[in-house]
Amino acid sequence: MKTCKWTILFCLLLAGPLAAKDYSFEQAYNRALLSSEKLASARQEAEMYRAQRNSARGLYLPQIGVKGSYTSINAPISIDLNDIRAAIQPLYPPGVTLPPFVLDVQDDHFFQAQAYAAWPIYSGGKIAAANAAAGANMDGAQAKVNMLSDNLLVELTNKYFGALLADKMVEVRAQFLQNARQNAKDGADMFRVGTIARVEKMAVDVVLAQAERDYASSLNDAQMAQSLLQSLLSEQDGIKPSSALFVLPADKLPALEELQQTALKKNPALAFLDSKTALSQANAKAQRSGFLPSVYLFANRELYTDDLTVLDPDYAYGVGFSWNLFEGGRTYNQTKAANKQTESILSLKEQQTKDILTGLEYYYKKMQNAQQNYQALQKELAFTEEFYKTRRLGFRAGTSTSLEVNMAMTQWFKTQLDSLKAQYDFVTSLAMLLNLSGQTDLFGQYARQAV
Repeated sequence: MKTCKWTILFCLLLAGPLAAKDYSFEQAYNRALLSSEKLASARQEAEMYRAQRNSARGLYLPQIGVKGSYTSINAPISIDLNDIRAAIQPLYPPGVTLPPFVLDVQDDHFFQAQAYAAWPIYSGGKIAAANAAAGANMDGAQAKVNMLSDNLLVELTNKYFGALLADKMVEVRAQFLQNARQNAKDGADMFRVGTIARVEKMAVDVVLAQAERDYASSLNDAQMAQSLLQSLLSEQDGIKPSSALFVLPADKLPALEELQQTALKKNPALAFLDSKTALSQANAKAQRSGFLPSVYLFANRELYTDDLTVLDPDYAYGVGFSWNLFEGGRTYNQTKAANKQTESILSLKEQQTKDILTGLEYYYKKMQNAQQNYQALQKELAFTEEFYKTRRLGFRAGTSTSLEVNMAMTQWFKTQLDSLKAQYDFVTSLAMLLNLSGQTDLFGQYARQAV
């Protein structure tokens, strides 16, 4: 009954990949980039800030427009000079009557239409600061997009190769189970004919029970890893990773110093802090501009002159300025606050730089250890396999104990698992190194070097 149960489980394991979709790592990464809602939101935000940057450039240009109005007032406006008329009337000969001295200025209903233009020629730095701030916001949004896409590669590396590692471990556990089952069968036959003692038979039975538990556990691990990968890629069907785990030789590994130098230039987290520094500096410049005047050119042209009064010109142009001389110290304190914010961000960047350089050193050593372990395990793998075969033949011939066979078999399969784990550690450490140095686009290139 047990044999039937494990046979069914193994058949289901084999049937699963047949129904799954093949995904290379590159295909999986492209799908992850398209399916990530967080990344899509960051891209939209970057587009928003790009539009705002373009909008800020318009502050350098003149504003031109037209405006009009129709107005009704309570009564016409006129200038009554009849008092002057009464004073000078006696000066004229009798019979000469002066007309009324009343000047109509504005009807009680009138229409106005005007074209106008204004062009700031000096703003004390306000316009330059606004453009610098808009550019900093755009750079920060793009750095955020880069951070998310780089982090997505690391997450995908962990889950994609984690699922692949889990599948490989199922295969190794299945092979271990098959060997343990064969050893238990041989032990039962040998005990039946009296070749080995009961304790010898019990030893191989214990290993078989452990192998069954480990195999069942590996199936659960593979299923969980598959679910995590499907969730990341928003894929309903099963996923079969088609790219292989890999380890590069030492001469193909990037130098730590090179990675550290590149990180200082390309790490998106540092670029994001640079944008925040630039934004804070632009804010400080904008606040300092409050101490300076603003100067502008202006011009107006009347488009409808029929309702103009005698006091209204047909056109006008000139130069204007405004200068806030006192506002209770608000500008001074806002400038001081902006400068302190800049200092705070610079301190944060300094700490972030230290963390990145430390992280690069940590993952570089981890990658080196994985590469060295893998190379050593390849030699050990051939030996442990041959040693197990020798012990198994000795057990069947009665010259080796079941304990020796179990130890040899366990060591052989442990070496296989350690080899797979070393490859996984290498790949994930490489992904972290490229993430910290801002070079995640090189991951595929390194993977192709291993083929």
